[in-house]
Amino acid sequence: MPRESDLVFGLLALQMNFVSKEHLLECAAVWMNDPKLDMGKLFLDRGHLTPKQHAAVAAMVEAHLDAHAGDPARSLSALKMDRDLRESLLALNVPPDLRQSLAWVQARGKGEVRAAEVTPAAEGRYRLGAELGRGGLGQVVEAFDGSLERQIAVKLALDGASAEVADRFVREAKLAGRLDHPNIVPVFDFGTLGNEKKQLFLAMKRVRGRDLGKVLASIGSGDAEARERWSRTRLLQVFQDICNGMAFAHDLGVIHRDLKPANVMLGDYGEVHIVDWGLARVLNEHEGDRRSAHSSSEPAAHAQLTLEGEVVGTPAYMPPEQAEGRLQEMDQRSDIYSLGAILYEILTLKPPFDGLTAGDIISQVRTGRIAPPSHNASVHRPKDDTVRTLRSLPSSSDAPPPLPPELDAICLKALAFRREDRFQSVKELQQEMQLFLDGVKERRRNHRLAEEAVARAKEAVALQARLLEEAKVAEEAAKQAAKGLELLADTSALWAAEDRAKQLARDAVNAFSEADAALSSALTHESGHREARRLRAELYWKRTMDAEAAGDEKEQQLNRAVVEQYNDGPLDALLRGDGTLTVRTRAYACRCLLDGRMLKPEELAWQGYHPFSGRPLDGHKGAEGLPELEPKEPLRLKVHASSCEPAAIGGADVWLFRYEEIGRRLIPVTPDLRGSAVSEGADGARVEAVDGIFDPASPYRPQGPGVWLGRTPLEKRSLPMGSYLLLVALEGRAPLRVPVTVPRCGHWEQEMTLFRPEEIPAGFVVMSAGPFGYQGDPENPYSGPAESKVVDDVFIARHPVTCREYCEFLNGLANSNPEQAARRVPRQAEEAGFYWPGPPYAVPTTAWLATAPVEPKAKARRLMTCSVDWEADWPVFGISWEDGMAYAAWRRAKDATFTMLPHEVEWEKSARGTDRRFFPWGRHWDDRWSNGSRSNHGGARPVRVEEFESDDSPYGVRGLGGNSKDACLNDPGPENPGWRLCRGGNWNHAGVHSRAAGRTGNTARDVYHTNGIRVACAVRLARRVD
Repeated sequence: MPRESDLVFGLLALQMNFVSKEHLLECAAVWMNDPKLDMGKLFLDRGHLTPKQHAAVAAMVEAHLDAHAGDPARSLSALKMDRDLRESLLALNVPPDLRQSLAWVQARGKGEVRAAEVTPAAEGRYRLGAELGRGGLGQVVEAFDGSLERQIAVKLALDGASAEVADRFVREAKLAGRLDHPNIVPVFDFGTLGNEKKQLFLAMKRVRGRDLGKVLASIGSGDAEARERWSRTRLLQVFQDICNGMAFAHDLGVIHRDLKPANVMLGDYGEVHIVDWGLARVLNEHEGDRRSAHSSSEPAAHAQLTLEGEVVGTPAYMPPEQAEGRLQEMDQRSDIYSLGAILYEILTLKPPFDGLTAGDIISQVRTGRIAPPSHNASVHRPKDDTVRTLRSLPSSSDAPPPLPPELDAICLKALAFRREDRFQSVKELQQEMQLFLDGVKERRRNHRLAEEAVARAKEAVALQARLLEEAKVAEEAAKQAAKGLELLADTSALWAAEDRAKQLARDAVNAFSEADAALSSALTHESGHREARRLRAELYWKRTMDAEAAGDEKEQQLNRAVVEQYNDGPLDALLRGDGTLTVRTRAYACRCLLDGRMLKPEELAWQGYHPFSGRPLDGHKGAEGLPELEPKEPLRLKVHASSCEPAAIGGADVWLFRYEEIGRRLIPVTPDLRGSAVSEGADGARVEAVDGIFDPASPYRPQGPGVWLGRTPLEKRSLPMGSYLLLVALEGRAPLRVPVTVPRCGHWEQEMTLFRPEEIPAGFVVMSAGPFGYQGDPENPYSGPAESKVVDDVFIARHPVTCREYCEFLNGLANSNPEQAARRVPRQAEEAGFYWPGPPYAVPTTAWLATAPVEPKAKARRLMTCSVDWEADWPVFGISWEDGMAYAAWRRAKDATFTMLPHEVEWEKSARGTDRRFFPWGRHWDDRWSNGSRSNHGGARPVRVEEFESDDSPYGVRGLGGNSKDACLNDPGPENPGWRLCRGGNWNHAGVHSRAAGRTGNTARDVYHTNGIRVACAVRLARRVD
């Protein structure tokens, strides 16, 4: 059955008094949402009709159709109904085809205006052309006005329209004729055409262009031409024109009641016209006197467009009072709500409400819940976008510019659910928008100035980068010039190279200042300029990283504060700094460290030096060392050949502790991480490892159980950036303590060699291979620039060589070479002031002096400037670098280990671990933590190597911060011929002299009362490159 016949069934059932009006509306609401339903069956199913009544109504429907030639539409339009019933039906989700038929049904009521009362047009004046559009009240065609010789548009009433539809047409024409305003489409003439039908017509301006709805749809679909022409600024100006027209209409007491983008025509030459006044009404007009307005009970969703042929009163633009049927409450503020809906769509390219059916949308309108436009802002971004002038985006970004809060506020106020909360007049709305647009002009000017400043900043940033690179090259050139400079040679070339490097560095600083000033200017003009904020954050982030690399905490903190102020998200991950950690374990299968291996003389190489003589393998002059200590024949030592490779082994338990500053020392504590559960066996292994590595009284024993990461291999475990200590244990292997540093947003890969306990020489600790931060102490005048170095596994002595050990060396040497032994006795000067008597040699301790014969006792001397007697467990003092090299040779022969003086790189890593700490215990100095000049109440003096447990490095090496300064294998370079480096603090100095990055030195034969030696053992020979 056609849908009109279903509706006829319902109306006849009502007229036959079988159903009530409420029953009809109830079933009609369900029926209109599902075209497959049968109206009669709905009445039956819901108990509103008996089968007998249903049959009677069906017979009446059949008779009514027969009376109208079987045409359901004509049958429907022939019926009459109460006006309020018809409006109630039209307020439902009526399909478009049925809505038109329903609109033609005559309602019972008074005051119709008949077409006969309308003046006919002059015959032949209008020549009609092609159809432009069709709506519920008529069709629009193009036409030519012969009298005025111009193109116009003519709206014609549809054939077969009821008297009421004709009445509406007349009212629309007469009302539109009142509204003479530039933003309301002008009406030229109205009447009937001189044909037999006396067809109603309305002559109006022919607007060439598109309606606003189609323009917004084109922008939303990505039409480049539409985006270019209709910027958001331009659309907001169109909105102002709409407000102008509606303010005029409201002043005349006319409300439109069907405002939406489709009812706004945009002409090709900038015209803005509000069209389709078919649902308009005049406020405060009595029912009997109105000739140009609808009944106050008439809903806005009951007619059709007079231009485009779409259903009028689109629910998405209805105010809540209209959607709820409270039509008598509609006034100017109802139009203001619809204007707010148009503004919403201009800003977001979508209406404020959306749904599959009109009923869905009306339900949403009735809730009053609207998402702010900024939540639904479209990707629409024309090149002169108003909003972009307020929130600049990087040119590479495709993200939509955020809407300013001013537009959110204006739009939401217009769309307020309660009329009292909306703008109370269109003029008020228009003024608010104008204030915004006036501000946009100033903001646009500021935006242009900000863009220009950002461009200058970019140029300065690029210049700074180039100058910094050139400065690095110049600094390196200056260093090379200094290295090649002979004694007392002309230094003018060197000075020129240094001056150029300094000038480039100054120019780079100036470029930074220019960039920063330009960004300040940009942000002064536009505080929210995204690119300026991003550039400033990035500019200061680089400075933050430079300060972090240099260990300058104060500068790092200052620059980070600027970054956090201007970072809008891109640097979040870098600021947070989370990284990853990989841990693998390996072991040597061969027994080289237990049984030794034969080494050829040409294999002997370590860190670019001959490990036995100290001769540099690059051949630079002034550091020949002790060639007599270089073997001429193969020898057997406990060391791996360079060709030995450790193999991966798994299953080692790994516990993680984080270094945190407690009492100004870095202490390994259990981090606040979710680790794997520790089994009882694994926990027992942890306790055993801690006891095997740390002394019971050590202040650096890990606090808490740690986080058990699992068993090796462990791949890319995510961790917060920072300094950590790993404890590693595997049955049958010696436990390890291995410091690691997870870099900011980076990855730390730690491979650890596990050794059999008997492979590690007695009194030595393992320093695992890997990278570390070398030098870079900003508060140390003896430190060089920060670098990153990598060292191989090495065994390093836990304590410096003691007087007891050195005395044993002297007496052993005296048996084979008494003259050399006599030269190597601790002394005040190179060849004089010997401290120890002999041979046989003895450490002149208080106990020895108490029983010593008179003659040896008379030769004994206290250490220079020291007020107490020697002790056997002091570090040895008063010996030269050459003496230390001789001692190492004696230990090699005695123990068959690859004993040598440590290279300064190994020494520094053993003191600082991997986190660039300034002292072995952390970043702060305290006289109580190592033996310095103010560490003893009785005055400055050496102490036994077991004292000052706080002077303990991350690897467990003691005495690096004080007591004895250690001689190192290497020389400072050819610029200091004959010198060898010394590292560490000593008993006669404190503070800056104890900083682990400090580099000092003396000649190979100099002796000092503060300097001694420490030895190391290579694990594997380096590949020699001569």
